[in-house]
Amino acid sequence: MPQTPRTFTDYRAALVMAVQEEIAGEAYFARLAELHPGRGREALTLLARVEAATAAATRPLVERHGLALDPPEVLRAAGRAEADRDGATPWPQFVVAMAANYPAFTAEFEQIAALAPPEDAELCAVLVDHEVAAVDFARLEVAGDADSLAPLEAFLARHGG
Repeated sequence: MPQTPRTFTDYRAALVMAVQEEIAGEAYFARLAELHPGRGREALTLLARVEAATAAATRPLVERHGLALDPPEVLRAAGRAEADRDGATPWPQFVVAMAANYPAFTAEFEQIAALAPPEDAELCAVLVDHEVAAVDFARLEVAGDADSLAPLEAFLARHGG
């Protein structure tokens, strides 16, 4: 059964969660890249870069709102530990799960963006954009599209990384 989105009503708490998950996500995908060869490694490395670029892009939100995040080393350790649990999943099953489950994260980021004050809208859009890129990649990869990395590369071209 596909993952269902969490519901958020507190913008600041949701933003803390989102940014922390991006920091952990970078470590998660980087660790998975170490565990997968070939095409999987290439895609997972790009996904790690997307997570890093998203965390960097949203850093001004953390500063603007004076948000306290867990220490980055704690978040990265959690990401690596999750990757170690998921690392045995073969690449084809991993991307099928991404395509099924990551749309829930898009919905979550859309909720956060809807809660954001107007001055945060542009940076919150990066949260949505990065997840759309990941979902588009996964769907294309599952379909066997040779250009499946294009959404990730386009995100990085727009947002750095």
